[in-house]
Amino acid sequence: MGDSSDEVARLHAELEAARRQVGGLRAENARLRAALAGQLTLDVPLPIDPASITSDDLPSADKNSPPGEKMALFRMLFAGRSDIYATRWVSARTGKKGWSPAEIDRWLRREDADREFLPLTDALVDLHLRGSADRRKDVHVGLYPMLPDDTCRLLACDFDGRSWREDARAFAAACADVGVPAAVEISRGGDGAHVWVFFTAPVMAVTARSLGAALLRTAIAARGQMSLDSYDRLFPAQDVLPSRAKGPFRFGSLIALPLQGTCRRAHTTVFCDPRTWTEYPDQFAFLSGLGRLSPGEVCALADELGPVRVGPEAPTVIGPSGLGGASAVRAPNTVKARLGAMLAIDTTGLPGDVLAALKHAASLHNPEFHRRQQQRFSTYGTPRFVRCYEIEGDELRVPRGLLEKAVRVLASARVHLDVTSQLPEQAQTSVRFTGALTPVQDEAVDAMASHSVGVLVAPPGSGKTVIACALIAHHR
Repeated sequence: MGDSSDEVARLHAELEAARRQVGGLRAENARLRAALAGQLTLDVPLPIDPASITSDDLPSADKNSPPGEKMALFRMLFAGRSDIYATRWVSARTGKKGWSPAEIDRWLRREDADREFLPLTDALVDLHLRGSADRRKDVHVGLYPMLPDDTCRLLACDFDGRSWREDARAFAAACADVGVPAAVEISRGGDGAHVWVFFTAPVMAVTARSLGAALLRTAIAARGQMSLDSYDRLFPAQDVLPSRAKGPFRFGSLIALPLQGTCRRAHTTVFCDPRTWTEYPDQFAFLSGLGRLSPGEVCALADELGPVRVGPEAPTVIGPSGLGGASAVRAPNTVKARLGAMLAIDTTGLPGDVLAALKHAASLHNPEFHRRQQQRFSTYGTPRFVRCYEIEGDELRVPRGLLEKAVRVLASARVHLDVTSQLPEQAQTSVRFTGALTPVQDEAVDAMASHSVGVLVAPPGSGKTVIACALIAHHR
């Protein structure tokens, strides 16, 4: 019996070795075919299939390392689709700029099924990293991070606008607080930043994005001025691949690869210390020292941090059990607000976690985003949340129906909300309710009578109109 088990184990080992050999031969065959087609030169190292890499250890490289070692490190970290990539173009006639999937005869208008896309090879990445003074030969590569099975090997968050430095710094700090290794890159225009997080093996995109959203929520709590727009700037931008989308949208979102040679010489697309925005002197040595998260660690962190809750589900408790933990900034004892068409709250001196709680309470899940995602359409240009607040100077304006929730949020931070009503005074009416309420209707009237704003939800035939008449008579 023992000899038989040993023989089975030996055969399994031989089968696994044969499979690896076949995989290597297929890769070599693909490389030779590409070489014959003029897509790469034979002196470039073998292409790396990012989806096949599961090693926990990164290759060691620095600025003095041979090109092959740098390439191995770069492609192991910045791993996405290898069967397709995007290239940046600039119109010589109009000056318009954009990104498009690299394909054979891209000027021919063909159906999606007939389009032939070019693979991402080491030769192209090499040209991207080197750059060129000749604009016509300068290669800028865009990566599609979502793999065909709805997984990804990395997560990135894009920050732009006037406060990109502060926002990216807050996100990087949120990563550091929970032990998530992150790399901060100055984007190609020099007026934004990408924060990258890498995984040792493919992770379901929905899990990676849940982790990214939770980290953003923590960053927004620490920096209340950050906009909730940041939730729409995660890469991958979808939980599932939008396979029913048309054109390039069916591959999901793309993000420009860092360390582009021409930009790097202009000190953009480089990695920096977000505390000082000082460029690291050896970019490849910095990348070699980065940690990566295993799929198990991503799942555990996403579960621990929990989902982003907005609207009625948004937390009202500020502190260890609330949104982002206890604030380091002492809140004022009293905050003034004006109640009119909206509730205008003076935010002077309010800590970031309080501001964040109010913003999340004044936002809702966008049903159109979720409909498009569930049906695997592109969600490009469709925000994840509907934001129902406005910021004007030092005032945060939220729907006036949130008055009671705002009072509870501020009370949990030991802040009294002093509200001045600007609602018009109405003359009382001399009406009297003469109907007879059922016990359930009477309970609904009692529950709603103590509130100035509310919504009654009840099935047909339950007497909502009768209840409304009783409330009109009660409030006169």
